[in-house]
Amino acid sequence: MNENKRIIDALLKNARENQNMALATVVKVSGSAYKREGSKMLIDKKGGTNGLISGGCLERDVAEVALQVMESGQPILKRYDLDEDLVWGLGLGCPGIVDIYIEPITGTALDHLISSELQEPEQDIRRFDPFQEWIKCLQQEKVGVLATIIKSSTSVDLLPGNRMFITENRNPVGQLGKDELNQIASEIAYQKIQQQSPKSETRTITLSNGEWVDIFIDVNVPVYELVIFGAGHDAIPLSKFSLQLGFKTTVVDSRPAYATTERFPGAQIVLADADHYSKQLVIGPRTYIVIMNHHIERDQASLEFALQTVSPYVGVLGPRSRCNKMLEALQLKDVPLKQMYNPIGLDIGAESSEEIALSILAEILAVRNRHAGGFLSKRKGIESSRIHQPI
Repeated sequence: MNENKRIIDALLKNARENQNMALATVVKVSGSAYKREGSKMLIDKKGGTNGLISGGCLERDVAEVALQVMESGQPILKRYDLDEDLVWGLGLGCPGIVDIYIEPITGTALDHLISSELQEPEQDIRRFDPFQEWIKCLQQEKVGVLATIIKSSTSVDLLPGNRMFITENRNPVGQLGKDELNQIASEIAYQKIQQQSPKSETRTITLSNGEWVDIFIDVNVPVYELVIFGAGHDAIPLSKFSLQLGFKTTVVDSRPAYATTERFPGAQIVLADADHYSKQLVIGPRTYIVIMNHHIERDQASLEFALQTVSPYVGVLGPRSRCNKMLEALQLKDVPLKQMYNPIGLDIGAESSEEIALSILAEILAVRNRHAGGFLSKRKGIESSRIHQPI
């Protein structure tokens, strides 16, 4: 998420200076690779780059191809077949097949975004440009999907570069070329939006007339959030590591001596007791909660609040017997009980505050990504460790 923001900032800076550039996007990966689908790199007219699309093995060549793309004005789908022996000999270490879509972007192509007269949402969105709406979506950290034709079996209607932007309201911007394809792509996009941790990918779609088309489904979701109830010493590394992972992090405590920006740099501080949680906190479907007040009454009050939110993860630090006492008390108050996590964290033998924080965040990532959290070395293949997400 942070990488995308840096790329968008650089893209808009170049656009304001009316400079031509190119955007390289990883659209398909087979086998092992350092970066996955959706990774991006911006290339300026001098060959300078912003962002990464590999572990360093592809950037130079892609930048050279991007200069040709800027010159011709035509996008290129470039395939890199990185043989394991080859990349090992070169010291690159990222074998696999990687498809990269490299497209030109002119300085004037983003006038709608850099103009001071942005159109309002209620105006006719059919006049909007899907790519510009996608950039705006990234800027504003909103949910959105950009569907782009990468290649097709016909040069009529289904042209590479045709795009459609789809949001939660299912009101698309742009056209892919045929109504049937628009409908299929919209449905895929909407189902992606409903997932907790959707992944960008290339889909091959066969239409009723036998034509096929490869579409890259590029998904953006808002920044994930972590709310930590409790500003004790062990919450400090949890907040620090959470921020490093890109989570918007909030620390909640009623004690002003503990909940300070000096102790939790970069985190949002909320000084509140249980009576004010609902007024001062907004918990969304991508907000993860950890309760670690080290005080059973405060923990119980925090848990009562958390269990009534839409948070996909409510974790309580401490032994199971202690948590059961709190749950029994909440049952007497008719608080709806849902799935929660206790004890929290993956079983890595954590002892220090830093190790415990690492364990907790590893579990949160596993839950978010729908992974089991086991040893990759115990599985037959990295790909097999993924839990299937039906589309």
